Amino acid sequence: MSTEYKFYFDESTIDYYVDYNYLNGWANTALRAYEYVADECEWEDEKDLRNLYLDLLKQIEDKIN
Repeated sequence: MSTEYKFYFDESTIDYYVDYNYLNGWANTALRAYEYVADECEWEDEKDLRNLYLDLLKQIEDKIN
């Protein structure tokens, strides 16, 4: 089963958040991922920010499960 994602995040980025989740729980992981997208990614408007964030969360969640 292959999942199509809208955005590319480096595998090491995904792995970092998977490990972070195991140590800190999903709520803290989601907050940290939001901060990463807001501060480190390029986006045009709030819609872009939201789409990046949700895609990153999906990739993290898929790797956890």
